[in-house]
Amino acid sequence: MSLIQEKFSSLFSNFKVTTQARPDGGILLTLSAEGRTFKRSISYQQLHNGDQLTWVISAIRRDLAEQASELPQISMLQSQQRFALPTYHSL
Repeated sequence: MSLIQEKFSSLFSNFKVTTQARPDGGILLTLSAEGRTFKRSISYQQLHNGDQLTWVISAIRRDLAEQASELPQISMLQSQQRFALPTYHSL
């Protein structure tokens, strides 16, 4: 296991982490858990610049949190009951 893979494994311990080298020096990061797979391409510059790596990690966490929330289907929202708005009369 490479040092980069170990780092991502410790950051995302709930996932099976695999990394694949890319020709440009970056990696393809794959996170797998419970039948779901999340892939992210990380460039060489992002891996070797602390600020950019921190940004990538926070972006991955945000994307994973967004996927976990699973917004309701549109058909469920459309079935909500509608009612008339109140009307006001001046005296």
